[in-house]
Amino acid sequence: MARSRLLRTPPGYVLEAALFLCCVCSSLGQYGQFPFLEGQQGRLDVIEEPLVQPIDPQTGRASRCYDETGKPQKCVPEFVNAAFNRRVGVTNTCGEQRPQEYCLQTGGYGSKKACEICNAYIPELAHPAQYLTDFNNNDNHTWWQSETMFEGIQFPNQVNLTLNLGKTFDITYVRLFFHSPRPESFAIFKRTNDDKEWVPYQYYSATCRDTYGIPDSNYVRREDETRALCTSEFSDISPLTGGNVAFSTLEGRPSAYDFEKSSELQEWVSAKAIRIVLDRLNTFRDEVFGDPRVLKSYFYAITDFAVGGRCKCNGHASECVSSTGLGGEVELVCRCEHNTAGSDCNECLPFYNDAPWARATATDAHECRACSCNGYSNRCYFDQDLYDSTGHGGHCLDCAANRAGPNCQRCRDNYYERDDGVCIPCNCNEIGSRSLQCASDGLCQCKPGVTGDKCDKCADNYFDFGPQDRVFGLEGCKPCGCNVAGSRNNEASCDPATGVCLCKQHVEGQQCDQCKPGYFNLDLENEFGCTPCFCYGHSSICSSASGYSQSIIESGFVRGEERWRGEDGTGRPISMNYNPVTQSLAVSSPGREKVYFLAPDRFLGDHRASYNHELTFLLRVGELGPQASTEDIILEGAGLSISAPIFAQGNPLPSTQKQEYIFRLHEDSQFGWSPRLTSRNFMSLLSNLTAIKIRGTYTYEGHGFLDDVRLQTARRGLFGDPATWIEMCTCPEGYVGQFCESCAPGFRHLPANGGPFASCIPCDCNNHADICDSETGRCICQDNTAGDQCERCAKGYYGNALHGTNNDCQPCPCPNGGACIQLPDDTVVCLECPKGYAGPRCELCTDGFFGDPKGRHGPPRTCERCDCNGNIDPNAVANCNRTTGECLKCIYNTGGFYCDQCLPGFFGDALALPKGDCRPCRCNPYGTVSELYGPPVCDQLNGQCQCKPHVTGLKCDRCEPGFWNLTSGVGCEPCNCDPVGALNGTCNTEYGQCLCRLGVTGRKCDMCEPFHYGFSRDGCKPCDCDQIGSVSLQCDATGQCPCRENVEGRRCDRCRENTYDKQAGCRDCPACYNLVLDSVSIHRERLAELERLLADIVSNPTVLNDEDFEETLSTVMTQVEQLWEDAREAARSGGDKTVAQHIEELEERINGVKEVLMGIRQAVGRGSDLATLGKLNITQAEDIIKRAREALTNAQIYLDVQGNDALNKAIDRSNQFGQQSERMSKISREARLLADEQEDDATSIEIVAYNAHNTSNDAYELARKAMDDQRNITDFIKNLNNEVQGLSGLHENTMKIANESLQQAKITYREALEINTEASSIGIPLLDANVLKAQAVAVITEAERIKQDTEELIDERSNLITDIEIQLEETSDLVERGWIEQQITTELLADTFTAEGKAKEARAKAEQTLSEAIDTLAILEGFDNQVQESRLKAEATLETVGEIEALIVEAETQTKEAEEALMGAESDAKDARDIAKDAQSTAEDASEQAGDVRTKADATKNEASTLNDLADELAARVADTDARVSTFEAQALQDEQQVMEAQEKANQAKDRADEASSRVREAYEVVQEILDILERSPDLDPAQLESLELRLEEAWQMYHQSGIEATVTELSESRSWQERQISLYEEEIRRLRIEVTNIYEIKISLPDGCYSQTKLEP
Repeated sequence: MARSRLLRTPPGYVLEAALFLCCVCSSLGQYGQFPFLEGQQGRLDVIEEPLVQPIDPQTGRASRCYDETGKPQKCVPEFVNAAFNRRVGVTNTCGEQRPQEYCLQTGGYGSKKACEICNAYIPELAHPAQYLTDFNNNDNHTWWQSETMFEGIQFPNQVNLTLNLGKTFDITYVRLFFHSPRPESFAIFKRTNDDKEWVPYQYYSATCRDTYGIPDSNYVRREDETRALCTSEFSDISPLTGGNVAFSTLEGRPSAYDFEKSSELQEWVSAKAIRIVLDRLNTFRDEVFGDPRVLKSYFYAITDFAVGGRCKCNGHASECVSSTGLGGEVELVCRCEHNTAGSDCNECLPFYNDAPWARATATDAHECRACSCNGYSNRCYFDQDLYDSTGHGGHCLDCAANRAGPNCQRCRDNYYERDDGVCIPCNCNEIGSRSLQCASDGLCQCKPGVTGDKCDKCADNYFDFGPQDRVFGLEGCKPCGCNVAGSRNNEASCDPATGVCLCKQHVEGQQCDQCKPGYFNLDLENEFGCTPCFCYGHSSICSSASGYSQSIIESGFVRGEERWRGEDGTGRPISMNYNPVTQSLAVSSPGREKVYFLAPDRFLGDHRASYNHELTFLLRVGELGPQASTEDIILEGAGLSISAPIFAQGNPLPSTQKQEYIFRLHEDSQFGWSPRLTSRNFMSLLSNLTAIKIRGTYTYEGHGFLDDVRLQTARRGLFGDPATWIEMCTCPEGYVGQFCESCAPGFRHLPANGGPFASCIPCDCNNHADICDSETGRCICQDNTAGDQCERCAKGYYGNALHGTNNDCQPCPCPNGGACIQLPDDTVVCLECPKGYAGPRCELCTDGFFGDPKGRHGPPRTCERCDCNGNIDPNAVANCNRTTGECLKCIYNTGGFYCDQCLPGFFGDALALPKGDCRPCRCNPYGTVSELYGPPVCDQLNGQCQCKPHVTGLKCDRCEPGFWNLTSGVGCEPCNCDPVGALNGTCNTEYGQCLCRLGVTGRKCDMCEPFHYGFSRDGCKPCDCDQIGSVSLQCDATGQCPCRENVEGRRCDRCRENTYDKQAGCRDCPACYNLVLDSVSIHRERLAELERLLADIVSNPTVLNDEDFEETLSTVMTQVEQLWEDAREAARSGGDKTVAQHIEELEERINGVKEVLMGIRQAVGRGSDLATLGKLNITQAEDIIKRAREALTNAQIYLDVQGNDALNKAIDRSNQFGQQSERMSKISREARLLADEQEDDATSIEIVAYNAHNTSNDAYELARKAMDDQRNITDFIKNLNNEVQGLSGLHENTMKIANESLQQAKITYREALEINTEASSIGIPLLDANVLKAQAVAVITEAERIKQDTEELIDERSNLITDIEIQLEETSDLVERGWIEQQITTELLADTFTAEGKAKEARAKAEQTLSEAIDTLAILEGFDNQVQESRLKAEATLETVGEIEALIVEAETQTKEAEEALMGAESDAKDARDIAKDAQSTAEDASEQAGDVRTKADATKNEASTLNDLADELAARVADTDARVSTFEAQALQDEQQVMEAQEKANQAKDRADEASSRVREAYEVVQEILDILERSPDLDPAQLESLELRLEEAWQMYHQSGIEATVTELSESRSWQERQISLYEEEIRRLRIEVTNIYEIKISLPDGCYSQTKLEP
């Protein structure tokens, strides 16, 4: 490089030039200052405090997607720079085609440009695309760069930068850091998928409308908030390098603060790829000259391309991980939680489709729910229709085990579900079945004449099963012809020759297909064939009525007693007990009284539909030996009562086992109802049934249990099986109704209200009615009459109704048809004037009403209530004018015609409730405009007073900001605060004192305080005059203090030259110092000459020969060095310390001069180069200007000459063409007319638009006025700046509150630890190892004792079995003798005809007792083996006590460690809390294991005790049986009652033996279940588990009654609550810190001047 030429200039300002060059260098280096640092992994360096993450309940690992309780919550991945180290696709990069030269911009027009080479194949010279997203290092600055304008990079040629993020992200911002000047026009695009179009994010251009067709705007409307904007904010060419552009996706978007509810913004921030389109370069407009070096100085260069955001996981994942696809490509995917799947967690897992997928929010995590397929399928899909109808959308697929349905809840077609839940085939016979699908019980639907479960055989009265004549439609079996419903015993029995059928009692006809006269409804289920006609005794002709269906009234006691009652035989109420487990009712007898269950009302009333139908129920008793009676079942109604014994109609005697009882409601003697009734009386009783009594107790102090009561009946409606036994009567004259229960029109019952049984006679109505009420006989009167027999005039009429003519009663002359009376003088007076009317004919208005009924003051007007809006005293009179309605006595400070306004001086809502809303204005008299008369008035709606100038407030009671002196009476005066000396424009509203800056005083802050100077926006500076060297402490306006003699300096703090010792008044130095002073003066003169030289160089640069300048500079350097030597010699000769100090100072100055000279040499070289380049540019510019002027001159000449010729020719051609073509002229005129019409239309449109604009403005003004009327917006806006200034104080308060919260959290944490310690101290005694050992030993001892007792019991029962065999033989003989006695008393026991069968059954059961007793012995032997196994299990359990003790010791050790940790510093608090949690968990596990051991041991003990008790009870009952059998044998020969008792005792013996055997079996089953639990067998079915839980509940009661678990649970919950509070406080502090850090980082990444506080992160 050639040697640079320096500029020769006169001496000048060397220091100023050096400072200027330093500033330039520092400004050129500003590109290294990045907005934020990026970590090696692309994550923003934001310091976050570690938190204890909750555990995922499914995976068991830490996850932010679940809270401390395992509840799902919204979670998002960390905020990262998504572009870090990702590949960017670019359409242009410098140096790829060939090495290319580019020049750097160093200024505007005329500046010299330094050029460099870009070569993509030399790393040191390459600027590839990977530099866009690499790690930024200020020590190794890299950037991407495009080709220059010289290679054609300029509009319309674009350069695209495409960043593929590899996955969809929620973008917060996109930032570009330019190494070159920022482009004049560029845009940011995004797309969410590879197959979608690019969507514009943001446009940047100084010519938005011309370049991109959209206006320059930063405003977005809510209805169009996903529209890309265009701004010119970043389109300036400055700075030349280091320009920063940051785009925030949510800034200015109205719904950004409600982001979770805005699906549009959620889609707006989502992007998988970002594209930067660089459209137009920014230039100094010097490219028009075509200078290659200029064109090479324009290019695109970007240092950093950053994209801040979070991996898009829709709130269902807390991190994204790399995943290898099917093709081997590595891509980024979400680690999905909440049972979601997909790259963005945008779908549910395959078997989690029970609810629709949704994005997680802060209030609902929208966790995907598993499908419910009942274990028959593992595939499902989401069914929207199913979800809309049931709330569960999971539709199962491929159901196994022959199942179908959305939840595999039913069997597939042609299958049915067995009781054990297995679906098996129906196997219906194809010939005999109507359908191959069977019912739920597996029975097939057979064709006529076919029967069998599978429809595979002929029914009775049919024959020849098989394929029949299909031509005539015959299939199945051929009918015999007999009507089964009418055949006896419902068996079609016909003569093979004649076909005559055997009919039921009330049926006739050859085929038994007709009812006898007086009967109807030939019914298969009717034992008698047909039902007798009832018709309330008025007719014997009836038929089956349509519109009825079969129904059942039942009480299953599912939800309670269902209004059943209990009473004894005397009618006294008896309380009942409801068992929710067995869902049954229970009663008990206090003595020998019989206790009955009484049915509720729904079983009573008209139940004729239950005639010849069944009443069923389930009954059991608590004792053996029931004693039946003839009044066990009682029916009452219609003044009649019937009863029957409990064993009538073939029902069994009550026992301790639940049995079903069925009673048919029919009068036939076989059903045992007494007394005997006729069919009509029996149906009369059912027509008004008043009581159903079921006996519940059958022994002394007995107990009875009732369940599942059902009464067959019928009801109106076609839903269900039809009920054909309801009659439709054919009624005689005078009777109507389905049952002839009503009288026909013109007839009435006699006697009145006699009911449906009463007869009907004609009506009597005095010739004023044709019909009357059929029940009461009251006539339906006509001719304006009234009364039961129409014997008087109706209301509103007068006259005599007994004359029997149609004009007996005349209307009253009263308003609204009011009642009247006729006086003896034939005067008619109204009795019932309408409200508000008065007078004989209601012609006046009463007080409180107004009007003119007679039209005395104009047209007639009705009387109306005065409307004073409630603002009057209701107890006062004459509140309003009776004619006009004007309110006269308004109260509550109201007035007006209707008292609907507030009085002057008051404001509010006169119509508001409660009344009294009109309140005084209370305007400030100083600030309110006064009225001519009366007090100041205010706005009627909001109370705003009329304020004087610069006065504000609702009451005009304060000055506007910047004004004061409200009490002046003319408004507020301006503060007039000095804009320089005051902090702001406000002042004290009372005294007018402004807020002054530091060191400023005066009411207006317009002067400096004493001993201050330098009045400016920074306040006044203190003079700080030296007290020794100053005459006064007050300085002048420049800050110069008045100095004493020989003292100098601004502060008068140093002695003048050649003087010293300021304390002594700055005495003169010795004479020897004069030589040094002379040398210093010479140096000063030379330095001054050098400064002038530098100044001349700057002001008047002249190019000189470099050698001359260097020679001169060498001379100067030699002189300077000589001066330095002279000064050193002078210093050595002086020998005074003060002189030495001056020499050192001079040495420092000279060194500084050397440095300046070196800088000048470099600057002169650079200046020479710039000057040469500038001269060249000026020469080129002059040539270009010259050529431009010549081109303009030529153009002017061309226009003057050629242009005029062309214009004249055009005029001639136009005239010639116009003369030759009239048609073109016509077309031209038509075009002109059309143009005029278009112009008129445009004008009209413009007018309409203008009117619309005015209307919009009016609407806006109305809206603004309405808002101003509701609240004082102006004051709010004026005070807003003051509130903003207080934000810093609010931040300090927030930090203070946060610190206080932290302290409170610490206190709470310590309390929680104390509670934890207490909980541990409470829980440990429950785990006493010694107690557990003692209990285990006791269990083993008790088991041994039970074993011995059992063995002894077995030995004893061997003799008992022999005794039972002998007793059974004796019992058989006793039964035989009882049968002989029963034959003797047959006539006395007509209602007990079933006793013989019961006795035989008792004998058979007694014979079985021996075999069952033998089985009992076997069971007891098996139980002995089970006891042995239980003992072994107990011993094994005892061995676990050592482990429990170890757990306890470990828990105590960890608890002590936690307590020691608590004594440490605050930083160890979290570790201590974790240790305490582990200790508590260990203690709880130990407690739970010990509780299990204790529970199992107690259960074994209890079951063994129960078995022993049952065995003892068996022995006692057998002994009791022996005694009772002996008693029965002794009494067998006495009488009939003793025979009955003998039979009952025999039954009782059998029942007790059965019960003993049953209980032994139950004991065996319980022991077996306990053993299964101990062995932890997994093969228990739900029924066994439920039974086991009920039995184990008793063993758990003692443990639960201690309340230990409840106490520990309560303390644990309290501790958990406090820990959650601590976590919340810590989380809040952490979030505040992170928020402050993030806001700061984002702030420095945004351009200067952007103060928007919109939340950037979605």
